[in-house]
Amino acid sequence: MGGAPLILLDTHMWIWANVEPERLPSDLAQLIERAETPIAISSISIWETLVVMERGRIQVATTPEGTVRMWLSSSPIQVIPLEAEVAVLSRTLAFEHDDPADRFIAATAHWLGCPLATLDAKLRRLPWLKLHA
Repeated sequence: MGGAPLILLDTHMWIWANVEPERLPSDLAQLIERAETPIAISSISIWETLVVMERGRIQVATTPEGTVRMWLSSSPIQVIPLEAEVAVLSRTLAFEHDDPADRFIAATAHWLGCPLATLDAKLRRLPWLKLHA
């Protein structure tokens, strides 16, 4: 897939960008702040964030839905939809674990040909996955 180069954020990076930006690697925080490089999330990250909020692992001022909608509307983040090819890749690429959200996110980055910003050690060990330093 072509298009402007972008960086795909893993779910925890998107959450940190909104809740604890000081936890982001400084270079990534600067990229997000300057908005010169397109930043994206997989739509599965929206689902995963809602689950985390519903379980009370992130405290929200309104509802999980309201908070996620606010996050999406207050930043220029692109949301990448789940495509059929991503679903296929999520089951056919070699993974170390079976977490469905991680599989969709990594498969999305691979399909887009863009780096994934993640600190997840299992994802970082995948030889076919481009990583944002």
